[in-house]
Amino acid sequence: MAFNVVDGWTVPGFTHERDLGGGASGRVVPAVDDTTGTRVAIRYLDRRLVDDQSFMARFSELARRLTQVEDPNVVDVYDFVTDAGGAAVVMQHVEGVSLRRVLAVQGPVGPLAALSTLGGTLLGLAAAHEQDAVHGTIRPSDVLVDERGNAVVGDFGLAPPGTEAQTVPAYAAPELWEGAPATVATDVYAATAVFFECLTGRPPYAGRNMARLHREAPIPVEEAPGPLRDLLRRGLAKDPADRPASVADFLAVLEEAAISAYGPSWEAQGRGRLTELAAEAARRPEPKKSSRGTGRNAIVTAAAQPVRGSRTRWIAAGVATLVVIGGAAFAVTALTGGEKEEPVAAPPTPAQQSTSPQPVLPEGGVDPAPLVARVEQATAQAPGAKFDFARDGEGAVRAKGTFAVVPGARPSYAMTVKGTGDARNAGKTLVVGDRFHGEVSREWRPLPADNPYAALTEQVRRGTSVATVTSLLRTATELRKDGDVYKGAAPAGTLAQVPGVGPLYASLSRTTGAPTVDFAIRLDRLNRPAALWLRSGDPKAKHAVLQTTYADWGRKSVKAPG
Repeated sequence: MAFNVVDGWTVPGFTHERDLGGGASGRVVPAVDDTTGTRVAIRYLDRRLVDDQSFMARFSELARRLTQVEDPNVVDVYDFVTDAGGAAVVMQHVEGVSLRRVLAVQGPVGPLAALSTLGGTLLGLAAAHEQDAVHGTIRPSDVLVDERGNAVVGDFGLAPPGTEAQTVPAYAAPELWEGAPATVATDVYAATAVFFECLTGRPPYAGRNMARLHREAPIPVEEAPGPLRDLLRRGLAKDPADRPASVADFLAVLEEAAISAYGPSWEAQGRGRLTELAAEAARRPEPKKSSRGTGRNAIVTAAAQPVRGSRTRWIAAGVATLVVIGGAAFAVTALTGGEKEEPVAAPPTPAQQSTSPQPVLPEGGVDPAPLVARVEQATAQAPGAKFDFARDGEGAVRAKGTFAVVPGARPSYAMTVKGTGDARNAGKTLVVGDRFHGEVSREWRPLPADNPYAALTEQVRRGTSVATVTSLLRTATELRKDGDVYKGAAPAGTLAQVPGVGPLYASLSRTTGAPTVDFAIRLDRLNRPAALWLRSGDPKAKHAVLQTTYADWGRKSVKAPG
């Protein structure tokens, strides 16, 4: 249905659904890409922000940085769209419950779930800080809890500079009240204030003069369990110089305190408890807002990222880009910009035909041979790219990273990957040739092939390789062109025989029992893959959907640790 959000303007190419609500920064609306059926979330910025040229310039730059963030604890953003009608952020649609709702329905979540929430929040912030992207206004409504208890951070930089304290008074560091800019230190403070609320059911300070309370009131550590009080003292220190110097430093302190107090399984226990609380919060009606309130009334959150006017980082459905975090299916990426389907030339008349045998084209009339040649030539000239991969349905996986094509050998990969079971936490891995390495306690260590992270890395390597793209085109029994997207189907049995990537298709066939693989491939203007979507099986039964987006093609280098 049509949905007018800001002065009647909507981002073109999407069918909008219900309004999820919002606040001073704008409204959030789930939408479906009209071409691919991909579900996304679109935040329409408030007119006050759109008319603020200083904010828009700053936010555009922030969005550019956020596109470089590759971490499962940060909500993906696909596009920052502007025109005379308004401005909007198109982002990953994540199935989950905001932490604000969990707290409103459940109250305090307990120390283990609180630690798990803080850990996930800090991981997301650390990834953003590596790209010089500061959040500025962390609060419970900016943290999503997915179906597996992962904390995912969104809504970066939505407050104009100088207004952060007024935007989130319950979580604003003392220096923000004095007009200082948002920094890593203010993000640490806000994340700790949210942690305090997870422990106690309320923010650390409440009253008429919030500025004075944040600057002068004692840190209420006595309300927290004894083993966690030092975390609060450090994170809520009045002087930013007394807080941890980086989020990574704070994570190390958190892990030490958690293991000391609750043992090495604290994270699994905390994540399990948080999963239960989020599921219950989703089932129960939300209490009416109190006069204090802790954030916006949004069940599906999102984050901000750019590439003005570009939709190359999206794909379709589920991690459809499917985004799957810890096994929970999320929404994703769009393949086309609504271009008209190119007409297919009429078949030649008998007089025009050669007497020699002619190739039989797939249903749809597109000849894959010259297309494959163009793709292979283009990628040979730019032998590597950044990628974002997700698998939904049976065997959920998510990964982000970089690959480098190695002449005469299999591509090398550096990635952050997570799946389910023993590999449900995000892990950093490298694969060079047949050697797998994983980062353990900030050191690279060899991984045996049967290690769950090595197995996931190998699955991602097969699913994202250029050979996967070309194998689908070569074996297609159906192939049509729609703008810059090629849509078709290929027999699973034939694909399973393709050297190198065949095991991927064989695994899909065994898992889903499907005889064919449906796919869509988007190419950029230089004939390099921009997005790949493929599905095996019936969406209403056993199925798997794989989606990859590609960016920054060029010569890459991935080396094994010395």
